Amino acid sequence: MTPIGRYEFGIDAYLTDFRGKATLPMIGGFMLQAATKHAEERGFGYSAMTSQQRVWVLSRIAIEVFEYPKNDTVMVLKTWVASVNRLFTERHFSFEDEQGREIGFAKSLWASIDLETRKPTNVLELDGLSDYIAEKENPIEGMTKIPALKDDYEVATDFVVKYSDVDINKHLNSMKYIEHFVDVFDIDMFREKEIRRIEINYISEGRYGTKLDILKRTEKDNIFVLEMKDGDMTVCSTRIIWD
Repeated sequence: MTPIGRYEFGIDAYLTDFRGKATLPMIGGFMLQAATKHAEERGFGYSAMTSQQRVWVLSRIAIEVFEYPKNDTVMVLKTWVASVNRLFTERHFSFEDEQGREIGFAKSLWASIDLETRKPTNVLELDGLSDYIAEKENPIEGMTKIPALKDDYEVATDFVVKYSDVDINKHLNSMKYIEHFVDVFDIDMFREKEIRRIEINYISEGRYGTKLDILKRTEKDNIFVLEMKDGDMTVCSTRIIWD
């Protein structure tokens, strides 16, 4: 089986926003589906991992979208393993339209944790994973350090983690973080601009029933840093760049 997986996703009306374009959380959901299928097909997906008392967790991600796909079009996602070390594997993505034109890229970092202890396991112990490393160009900047919000910020909103927010582990779904972050911005922002890049650092797990605050600071024009907090503990941080 080839190292690079190719998957098609139809952009239906219910997947788009008021502009008729796919939303960033929806694109993120497509990425998770593509990553899941790619891993399952090559023998290191959910079923194979749980049989070893392990599970994949998303640690960091950077997504750049040059052009958001529109209603009634097809988005093609390609995904591949870019590198493997003891603690992490790096997975990359490219986004294409139906004509094969590249409209975005993403880079992500995944850890393998023990199902019971929730502690990291050695990724290099996953037999065959390194065989699927692909040398494919990904031109976007890698995942960078997101500064902690210690001062000069506002509490933008808060929410309680509920049923529709959680995944199979009863923790906040990876893409729900994005959904709650982008909802901080007024709809007028989306009328005038696009989110060109988002970086997310997943630090700890948002648990069902927990009240989470979202802090926000404007770094400069069109660049924002946000944090999701459970009391004094940072659950997740993000940098969002508009254009």
